[in-house]
Amino acid sequence: MGIIKRQGLKTSIVNYAGVLIGVIFFNFVFPHLISKEHLGLIGLLQNLMYVLAMFPALGLGHVLLRYHTDWKDTEVLSRFNGLAIRLTLLASGLFAGLYWLFREPLIQFYQAQSALFVPYFYLVIPLVIIYAFTQYFEIYGMLKLRVAVPAFIREILVRILLIGLVYLFFRKWLSEEQFVFGLVGVYLLAFLILLVYVRQKLEFSWRKPFPWPEEQQNLRSPLIYGAGMLLLTVCSSVHNFLDGIILPAYLGLGALGIYLRPLVLGQMIQVPYRAISMISIPILREALAQNDLKRLSELNRSLSLNLFLIGTFLFTLLVVNTDAIFQLLPAEFAAGKTVLVIIAVGRLVDMSFGLNSEILNYSQHYKYMIIFTIVMMLMTVTLNITLIPIWGMNGAAWAVSISLVVFNILKSVYLYHRYRMMSFSKAYIPLILITVALIALFHFIPFLQFLNHHMFMNALLNVLFRGTLAAILFLIPLYALKVSPDFNEFLQLVISGKIFRGGHKMREL
Repeated sequence: MGIIKRQGLKTSIVNYAGVLIGVIFFNFVFPHLISKEHLGLIGLLQNLMYVLAMFPALGLGHVLLRYHTDWKDTEVLSRFNGLAIRLTLLASGLFAGLYWLFREPLIQFYQAQSALFVPYFYLVIPLVIIYAFTQYFEIYGMLKLRVAVPAFIREILVRILLIGLVYLFFRKWLSEEQFVFGLVGVYLLAFLILLVYVRQKLEFSWRKPFPWPEEQQNLRSPLIYGAGMLLLTVCSSVHNFLDGIILPAYLGLGALGIYLRPLVLGQMIQVPYRAISMISIPILREALAQNDLKRLSELNRSLSLNLFLIGTFLFTLLVVNTDAIFQLLPAEFAAGKTVLVIIAVGRLVDMSFGLNSEILNYSQHYKYMIIFTIVMMLMTVTLNITLIPIWGMNGAAWAVSISLVVFNILKSVYLYHRYRMMSFSKAYIPLILITVALIALFHFIPFLQFLNHHMFMNALLNVLFRGTLAAILFLIPLYALKVSPDFNEFLQLVISGKIFRGGHKMREL
């Protein structure tokens, strides 16, 4: 357990440091250095990479994740690695061929509104292939309980290299073409470092793949599972990144450059969700394995409440600071204010449903998760195509949030039908009332001029002032009303200082 704790702590530090670097530079510094069109170009290339890489990846990383325990002490693991590398290469070649075959309609899709992307259309191919292999090796590192270094490469190194690349472009030491090709170089360098790490430190090996058809029967179940995971990851990626792919075709790369800033800020509400999810999964899996539905229901309700508590707190801080946040950006980025609120509402509602995805994923009914994800993807595509021409950036934000809410309702209804399990409780009511009251109150508190003729510093000081005041006004009634026993216990430990000295016992999640 020591290695898990160490790696978990290191990875958490790396992830939060990466988020902080990303938010500061990508959201608040870059808009002052390069044009919104170039910001949009970076975003489009990355979104295409994230979505299209799912196809050559073939879900093979998820197969490795699922069957590693059975294979780790046998030669099957290295044989599967060999098979995975060959299949990914084959799928990458097939992807490249299809991408080239459909080049005309794809180029025409972006030509009118996002002509800047067209000269770099083919760079998507190496980005997709690099990212597909990167995903597999990152999962291998996870299985070896060595996630800190891959996380550092992904969250810190790549961002630092991108910051350097943008600075060189801003100083005109790189041409536009060199800048865009440099983006590919950043991901390639990060992949090569990861490859050396898993080969040298994690002893990654691959052998000649399984003899065929002798091992066909043994591979049937893993490959079927991989096909299901491929479908699931494709659908999830489409939901998460489709708005950033469709938007520039309708509104241009400049609109995407603006849209991605509030999108990232709105999604930050869910950063704690990922950490709690990773911690909770083993407990949920144990309860499911033992068919302990009472414990599972209690865990789900407790986790849901605490997730909603965190979500409403962060949502309140974000919304009351919306005007001040956009004062930190160029004036034209103010068009994204409504996007921020819409995305934040969608993510908050998502957190209110708790860990229904994790429960469904690790139950025997995981196939329904695939069905619901397909429904979410189809809704995302339909709503983006329908709403973007009508409402522009706000339409894209609504498409993301509406499909996410429907997705959660489907999962919640199914879990209630199957397990009589419900995430919501009456404790949600005071959280909603506190949130609404504070947002209404701060609506009447004007933007304060702390310093004359210092708009940037005034904006920053307003964020600090309003954020601090909102946090105090949120936490006091929350503690007094005893909405969450876990929160009250945690706050008492912080106030007493015991949490910093250790030796205390926290209740089970």
